[in-house]
Amino acid sequence: MRHHLTRLVAAVSLVATLGTPAFAADKIQTITASNKTFAFSPAVVHLKVGKPTKLKFVSAGGAHGIAQSALGLNVAVIAPGPAKMATVTAKKPGTYVAHCTLVCGSGHDHMAMKFIATK
Repeated sequence: MRHHLTRLVAAVSLVATLGTPAFAADKIQTITASNKTFAFSPAVVHLKVGKPTKLKFVSAGGAHGIAQSALGLNVAVIAPGPAKMATVTAKKPGTYVAHCTLVCGSGHDHMAMKFIATK
């Protein structure tokens, strides 16, 4: 009995040391595009090099697109309408700027977001 208790304590300690399981890191990040503020929210998304990141794009009004060729990102989303899903994977560290690809109003030219990839 004591041997089993020792194993249980060791297993609990290992889980506490390792943290959450890998599948918990696969959460989907939601990106909202707005034609009121001509901005993406969040304005910055952090990526890990070589790790796919799932993104869900929604529009808070109007038609918006977002593209970043190095990340293989090219999505258009229109409100009202369904969200669009995309997966991006950074191949190397750096800052990647993505711009709105659909003319959405007077602030369109400044509508951008950053993806920051680290090892």
